[in-house]
Amino acid sequence: MVMTKAQMKKQITKAPGKRRKKLKIPKKYLAGLSAKEKAKRRKEIERNRKKSPSDSSAYKFATDFDAKGKRRKTKLSKHTKAFKRRFG
Repeated sequence: MVMTKAQMKKQITKAPGKRRKKLKIPKKYLAGLSAKEKAKRRKEIERNRKKSPSDSSAYKFATDFDAKGKRRKTKLSKHTKAFKRRFG
């Protein structure tokens, strides 16, 4: 099959390059936040994903705290619940 100029141009523009995939953030990470806070949280996650996993600052988010500086109330994970059941 012979390619036309238009088909060839389309193939060239579609050539795979090093494109960064959009980060998929689970809905539960953004649940209960306003639109403004969701945007802020997405930005924080994107920024912190570049940090080393051993860097503790990668796991601290400004959106985890309210305006007064108090930690927001969050649900306990199933792992935390299991730990508390076993060890008190």
